[in-house]
Amino acid sequence: MTKKRLYLGLLAASMLLLAGVIFYLWLSFSRHDLGVLRYISYVAVGVVLLALIVVVLGYAGIMLSLISAKDIKIFKKPITFTLSLLYPVVLWLGKFFRITQDKIQRSFVEVNNQLVRARQGKIPAGKLLVLLPHCLQVADCNRRVTIDTNNCLRCGRCDVGKILELCERYGVHLCIATGGTIARDAVKKLRPKAIVAVACERDLTSGILDCIPLPVLGVTNERPNGPCFNTQVSIEAVEKAILFFTQGGKVDGVFT
Repeated sequence: MTKKRLYLGLLAASMLLLAGVIFYLWLSFSRHDLGVLRYISYVAVGVVLLALIVVVLGYAGIMLSLISAKDIKIFKKPITFTLSLLYPVVLWLGKFFRITQDKIQRSFVEVNNQLVRARQGKIPAGKLLVLLPHCLQVADCNRRVTIDTNNCLRCGRCDVGKILELCERYGVHLCIATGGTIARDAVKKLRPKAIVAVACERDLTSGILDCIPLPVLGVTNERPNGPCFNTQVSIEAVEKAILFFTQGGKVDGVFT
């Protein structure tokens, strides 16, 4: 729970900051005779206040969903709005408090994964997409698996072959992307109902935000050789994520 608390705490601080901005603007405008501009300023404050109300509802929905482990459908749109709107503010606050971006993003992925796990319903295997980063392939391999996954020799030197076997076994789609553009193109082309994404915290976070409201389970890769070079991933975690969607949420265990 510690990892999730980090993002949730910064999210709450972001709401307080937004409320402080509204209060400051209101005092500033009310102290001066701005004529017609006063009414414009009141409209601006009203819009920001409305956004704050939606954010508070979204935060309440997140907390209720995490605590109850159930999908609170009535809060679905406020939750989406809150995650998208306040994420840059959360990063800024984290920088202010000298919290590393990786920690914040890992916490975000934890929160997202638990929100996704709260959803019920079985997804057909043919509607599930597994997205992998190209850095899972060993750097000195000359097989172009990003162009065609059938080019993989499955020699066992990296985890790509094992995940290919998983995807074939369960009948799910697989895409190995060299960047966000290729990943987005794959999503547009295949139109999946859910995604299992393997990447670093930064890429997982940006991908999850890009795909909202599409459910994405993020599996953080391991980087024993540094970022974007000969990375690894828990095959068990990927399999659990696949089974979660294809078996209707009946799989226990963490994915990150």
